[in-house]
Amino acid sequence: MRRHDDSADAAISDDPYTLALAALAATPAALDALLERLPDDLWEWSPAPGEWSAHQILTHLLHIETAVIPVRVRQMIERDGAPLTPGGEPAVAPPPAETLRAWRHARERNLAFLSGLTPEQLAQSGEHPEFGRISAREHIIEWAYHDLEHLRQLQATVEARLYPDIGAFRRLYRPPYPPSEQSR
Repeated sequence: MRRHDDSADAAISDDPYTLALAALAATPAALDALLERLPDDLWEWSPAPGEWSAHQILTHLLHIETAVIPVRVRQMIERDGAPLTPGGEPAVAPPPAETLRAWRHARERNLAFLSGLTPEQLAQSGEHPEFGRISAREHIIEWAYHDLEHLRQLQATVEARLYPDIGAFRRLYRPPYPPSEQSR
């Protein structure tokens, strides 16, 4: 059993950046827990019209991890006020296992990069055409939030597959998507 350390919890809860780094470091284990035993047919299944499949979500996460946020953070560090461009989406999705492997490798590199940033570098900013001026620190905190949002989305995909088959227990839970929107 893990020992509870109040001083470590206080340090994380007092600093959103530290909490963001902890969330970014925890995402690989969370993805593994959700996706490791995902049945093949669920990878491409969309839980509701307009919702992404697990494979689409993972492909998006890989794109963000390799071509969007770390690139922007580096641009901000190299030149305060750097213009930042929208991220777009990848054109091709590698197979799920390959996508997850590539994402894990990129996340390891990015965590190493983030661990070495100074307060001065985190204060550097960029100019986003839609969101205006954002600091490297803000974008890194948003990166963690982005991870959590897509982990929630992946969880809802699994829930959507299970929900119709829990019988009378459905009264205990809200459906992950409105029933008229869920697909089977």
